[in-house]
Amino acid sequence: MPKADIGSGKKASVKDFEKLQLRIGTIASVKKHPKKDSLYVLIVDTAAADEDIQVVASLADYYKIDELLGKQVVVVCNLPPENVHGEESQGMLLVSQAGKKTVLIGPHAKCPEGAKVSGIMNGTFHHHERN
Repeated sequence: MPKADIGSGKKASVKDFEKLQLRIGTIASVKKHPKKDSLYVLIVDTAAADEDIQVVASLADYYKIDELLGKQVVVVCNLPPENVHGEESQGMLLVSQAGKKTVLIGPHAKCPEGAKVSGIMNGTFHHHERN
């Protein structure tokens, strides 16, 4: 069976993965960052995760605002907030690359806001224990 090329990065344990609070969110609003044209300030609805999350993301070169509104994404919810050019970013959106384009990662089917994102390995689900 072929193995994925994971590069020379450090290996993470299942316990490391379980520390991440990954949730499904729906992008509820998007505005241009007041100081940086390549950035958007997004409000992501993560209903079951208590409150909406503000995320500052470098997406303006890849998505129009109307392409993002209502889009479901995967959000890392338990990172410490960061100040990004004067705007607070309270989470991280998962993305990948398609050539030179940044592409958001989201579910293939509509999921409830705040739904947990888990891993499955050897028939066992791995996720954090908090709701």
